[in-house]
Amino acid sequence: MLVTGRTGTGPDPVVALHGITAQHRAFNVLAGLLTRPDGLLALDLRGRGDSGKPLVPYGPKVHAGDVIRALDANGIDRAVLVGHSMGAFVAAATAVAHPDRVRAIALLDGGWPRAPVRGREQGPDPAPLKAGLAKAFRRLSMTFPDHDAYLEWWFPGAGITMATLPPALADYYRYDLAPVAGGWRPKASLAAARQDALINARFGTGAAALAGIRCPAILVRATQGFAPGTPPLFSEKLRQRLADALPLRAELVLEGATHYSMLFEEAHAARIATAVDELAEATSGRPEGRGW
Repeated sequence: MLVTGRTGTGPDPVVALHGITAQHRAFNVLAGLLTRPDGLLALDLRGRGDSGKPLVPYGPKVHAGDVIRALDANGIDRAVLVGHSMGAFVAAATAVAHPDRVRAIALLDGGWPRAPVRGREQGPDPAPLKAGLAKAFRRLSMTFPDHDAYLEWWFPGAGITMATLPPALADYYRYDLAPVAGGWRPKASLAAARQDALINARFGTGAAALAGIRCPAILVRATQGFAPGTPPLFSEKLRQRLADALPLRAELVLEGATHYSMLFEEAHAARIATAVDELAEATSGRPEGRGW
């Protein structure tokens, strides 16, 4: 079972793909800021949210197949894919494997080429990346007494509670947990996250495959990593590797944003929404579309 969430009423929503331990409501803020009436269709990728959690298989190519099944189920012929973090790698893999079903991709802080086996300095700074993923993964085996305790774990000492969060974010954190014996636990499967991280690092889309993508692509980068003050996931060298492999139609740098706040803070999400609206309209094929 693949769970989706939908806003808008038109037949041509953009399709959003979340990060490695997230779920479809990571796009709550963005969905509310898009101006196109077709809205947004967001997926719970397998192993996350309320979607099925098989033991195997995982990896970008497997998720790409699920994306196509979601398009078929929703009557979408050619989609604009918006992927955040791991979702960006899935968006790129879908464009490679199913070029006739993808008309544009927006890569949000992810989607760089797989590093060559003997490559050096080919990926993000390994220390903060490892630390950020370790924190995200660690919570998946933890049980929390309530949702406020979950927020305290994410934001220690900040005094953030479900009652003080904006509705879109409260909805995200509420949906992120499932009741278990003794409290609440994140819905994302730790085994799924570990498999996806390993498979993407070893067998993800390489530069040669990215070079074969012919649909328009844009890149949106945060200037900080998983936490304030940490290096961005996209260094200049890594950004250049992506740009060399995949001709980018536009780039957007979100000053002051982290890997997470780029979706959760309205000022950053508003800039992404404008870029996605423009990308979707320009590639729509309708008379008013500019046709990139």
